[in-house]
Amino acid sequence: MASSDEEGEIVPEGVNDYYFIDDKYQPVSLSILPLLMSMDEIKCDLASTVYLCGTSDDGMKEIFKQIIAWKFELSSVQPEISVLSKDKVWITLQRPRKSHESIIRTVLVTLYWLHFVRRNPEESRMSVWKYLPEVFSSSDIKLSENDIQNHVSLIREAAGRDKDLAKSEVLILCLNQLALLALPIEFAKCQP
Repeated sequence: MASSDEEGEIVPEGVNDYYFIDDKYQPVSLSILPLLMSMDEIKCDLASTVYLCGTSDDGMKEIFKQIIAWKFELSSVQPEISVLSKDKVWITLQRPRKSHESIIRTVLVTLYWLHFVRRNPEESRMSVWKYLPEVFSSSDIKLSENDIQNHVSLIREAAGRDKDLAKSEVLILCLNQLALLALPIEFAKCQP
């Protein structure tokens, strides 16, 4: 566990059974927080207050921490998501609470999609959508190609920062298709 210098408390390295709430105790997605790829990007002028709730130490310790940002890593065996506490300590997210899966679904699907296309740049679009149900087979997450449409800016940001990801044929095709979807309907109808 990491120690927080400001409060002298123990900050967990990882949190299971996690979920996020706002200052009114309403469930929220981590996607409302800023996405950071380095500590240099930290901005503390958040429009809303978000808390991470969950457990650590095999469920022995309850976690309730204010968080200010999030990041992800695609180079590991599985995608890794971390949140930044108000005390500037990164906390790794391990498994969401079942009841929170529907709220965080689009982010998780997008990150696993990015992870697959980064590791398999030559694979087809069909291969990605065969892989994803296997990943989420033990959860209640229902997959949809619309999930990644909700995070086009995240996909573009990831591709801009990761040259291996940017080479993926599926990613390039997807971004081109999503760009067409953003065009007015009349113009899109003219496309071959």
